[in-house]
Amino acid sequence: MMTQQRRYPLRIDGLDEYQEKLIDASPAWLKGLRRRSVALFTEAGLPTVKDEEWKYTPLVDVFNRHLRVAVDPVSVDEAKLRAYQDEGDIHVVLVNGVFNAQLSGLGRLPKGLSILPFQEAAGRYSQEMELLTERLTPNDSKAFVSLNHALFTDGVFVRVQDNAVIEPLIHIIHATACDEPDVMVFPRSMVIVGKNAQASIMESHVSLDAEVYVSDALTDIRVGEGAVVQYCKAEAENVGSVHIAATRIWQEAASTLESFAFAHGALLTRNNLSIFLKGEGANTVVNGFYAIDGQQHVDNHTFLDIRHPHCTTFQFYKGLLNGAAHAVFNGKIYVHPEAQKTDAYQLNKHLLLGPEARVDTKPQLEIFADDVKCTHGATIGQLSEDEVFYLQSRCISRTKAVQLLSKGFMDDIINTVKSLPIRRKLNKLLSVKFPEVKL
Repeated sequence: MMTQQRRYPLRIDGLDEYQEKLIDASPAWLKGLRRRSVALFTEAGLPTVKDEEWKYTPLVDVFNRHLRVAVDPVSVDEAKLRAYQDEGDIHVVLVNGVFNAQLSGLGRLPKGLSILPFQEAAGRYSQEMELLTERLTPNDSKAFVSLNHALFTDGVFVRVQDNAVIEPLIHIIHATACDEPDVMVFPRSMVIVGKNAQASIMESHVSLDAEVYVSDALTDIRVGEGAVVQYCKAEAENVGSVHIAATRIWQEAASTLESFAFAHGALLTRNNLSIFLKGEGANTVVNGFYAIDGQQHVDNHTFLDIRHPHCTTFQFYKGLLNGAAHAVFNGKIYVHPEAQKTDAYQLNKHLLLGPEARVDTKPQLEIFADDVKCTHGATIGQLSEDEVFYLQSRCISRTKAVQLLSKGFMDDIINTVKSLPIRRKLNKLLSVKFPEVKL
């Protein structure tokens, strides 16, 4: 039974029957994973504000209702979907967590690139997939990772062969389309980038309608030795949705990862990003931006685990908050004793435009090596009235002045994205919402 009583219960209609159907249809290794995940979820229960990692993100209103898993086919507004697709990209479309070959633009894939539905790949690449999927990491929300493992229907598997250089952007679009409210979806992605390979990957989580739903997403990425990966996760769902996600990345020696996390749409967003530097000389850039207003809530938990010498990490997150929006940033860097010559930097900045906007920020450095360079910082502030006045003195309205200054705050972080296709997509997403500054 998936329902647990130690905390408030998860109410999903027809849950036990649905879960057993998934187990029956899975290959052997996935059957075992699903059954173990049921047990783990039952043991962990849904987190509450009494859990330190969820102290500032209450979920009682999210799960104080009956939900149902999205299993029935729904019609898709292809015109809305096309708004997220740019010519020249490799498009992978999943609707309610299910791989949709018809809506995807796979055609002739570049040499060295394989893209498959998760269920098909589970038989073909079972050993590689099982090695990634089995793990629970220190930064995982045990409840939601286990729930995704137990209940995801399908997903996407991306594999880049050793030494392959994939020029086009691989754009994975997780689209949610609901014909009624209170649906729960389980997006699932797995990416394996081989030794000395290069690839750019973007995941976009979008809504195709205005219904209220809950998304429990899970992405696993392995970056091979000497590989170079640019990765972006963008949350641009409707303002009634709830987005809870875990992204887990394992880097091998001398690999380079440049990641960017973006959020601006959902009513509540919780992102757990975990990166494990598993080899000497691994290099990681972890940046992010969120623009929220009204009653929106964004919670970013990042965890960088450094186990080997001569690794570098650079982390820079920015948040723009208006109305009564609430942001949480918790960034943890763990440097193991053997990780000498580590160079780790962390900074997060927040700009508050609304009088009721608030931020809870908690940088954490746990350093057990002697010869390291580790720094962190955090700022929370408002616009300078002198800067606003200066622009007004140039015949610019106060509203426009605030918009221009806010855009400057935003552009600084968006421009750290090296991939032009990814940067264009982020600017397109922001153009829908930003700069709508209510004074």
